[in-house]
Amino acid sequence: MIRGSCACGGIHFEMDAVRSLTHCHCTICRKLTGASFATYAHVEKDKFRWTSGQYLINHYESTPGSIRAFCRVCSSMVPSQAPYLETVSVPAGLLDDDPGVRPRLHVYTSSKAPWWDIVDDLPKHEKWVPGFGPESRKG
Repeated sequence: MIRGSCACGGIHFEMDAVRSLTHCHCTICRKLTGASFATYAHVEKDKFRWTSGQYLINHYESTPGSIRAFCRVCSSMVPSQAPYLETVSVPAGLLDDDPGVRPRLHVYTSSKAPWWDIVDDLPKHEKWVPGFGPESRKG
């Protein structure tokens, strides 16, 4: 089992397994984390469980259809699910245990911080991974 929690410890969750880790360089993720990119663990819905503090979660629609979740006490980003994804996106910095996987790719490299160079050999996508963005769920 892989456990996670927010900075103040008010929100706790657990997962049976992590499907993958992704680095996102979009402007919104950079601004919400205050970092050069955000790393997310992607978890199958049936393998994710809240264990405490779910009542502390506030939501924010950062772009149409993209809901972000935060702890109302410490402001940590917490797990959320975009309606166009079949997985829960967990900010990887919240993980208390090793997820057992390592980052697999970069997304939104077209909006990466100009002062950050991506120097690894992971696949890079200018926007979403083809077939997994909101546009792939339309019509």
